[in-house]
Order: sequence, then structure tokens, then C-alpha cells
Amino acid sequence: RNLHRVIGLAALGLAAWAARADGQLLISEFSAANKDAIEDRDGDSSDWIEIFNPSTQTVNLAGWRLTDDPADPAKWVFPATNMAPGAYLVVFASDKDRAIPGEELHTNFELSKSGEYLALLNSTGGVAHAFSPAYPAQLTDVSYGLMPGGTTNVLIQTNAACRYVVP
Repeated sequence: RNLHRVIGLAALGLAAWAARADGQLLISEFSAANKDAIEDRDGDSSDWIEIFNPSTQTVNLAGWRLTDDPADPAKWVFPATNMAPGAYLVVFASDKDRAIPGEELHTNFELSKSGEYLALLNSTGGVAHAFSPAYPAQLTDVSYGLMPGGTTNVLIQTNAACRYVVP
């Protein structure tokens, strides 16, 4: 029953990502219940957030922010760090609060396994990408995020009555 899987939130294709404005970053994936998947430099299995730059330009992250609280949009601020086009960056959501350029980055908050708001804001405070009002409850060592090249097919609406069979 251990199905290593990535659950696609909004299954956006790379073409759709490329259609975003230059300099627009995304939270491409995160783990709010990391137990054994990835360790930080301290050997801790901290939660993590992966940022992706789908644009054709290098983006300087100085002043960009991550938050798990819509009332505190500047909860954790990135240091001056350049992200090349097509690059990914992992930020640990460990409550260790480390923001030193060129070093492993750690937010001053952890992610909730039961689900919560998560947003990436640009340097002017605009929301670049958010899981709002909240991402759903998470499974241990299963990451959650966008599926490149995927499509979205809603088979059952939220709160709809349904039956299923497990073979």
C-alpha cells in the first residue's frame, strides 16, 4: 500500500508555467510531514518547500517572502539569492530561521500536517503563488504540489456523495 506519489494540486503543464510573467516564481512542491524523505544539514527531517523559476529571467529573491499566515505576509524574508531560469530551490520549513545567502535556507515557521495557508510573495508584497485558503491534510513522506505536463480532470466534486471499490 506504500504508493510513493505526488499529488497534483492544479496539474499545470510546463507550457502554462512558461505563460506566466517573467520573474514569477511558484511553490512547485512541499512536504508538511517529512519524516524520512529529506534531511537538512543538521540531520533533521524538517518540512520543506520547493520554489521553481519557470521564467526566462534570473530572479533575485531579495525581499521575496514565505508565510503560513495570511495576516503576516512578511513572516519569513529571503536573502539576496539569484534563481536562474528553470532553477529549483529548497527552503526548509523548520522554525530555525536561517536566511544567509549561499547557505541552506530555513523559515521561522513549520508547516502543519493538517493543512494551512502557504504563500510565496514577491518583493513588493504581491502574492506570486498561494495554497489558499489552505492546502489539504498531508500524508507522511508524501510531497504535494504541481505536476508538470499534467492535466486536471475533476471526477468528483468536493463534498459530493460517492462510492468506491478498493481491489
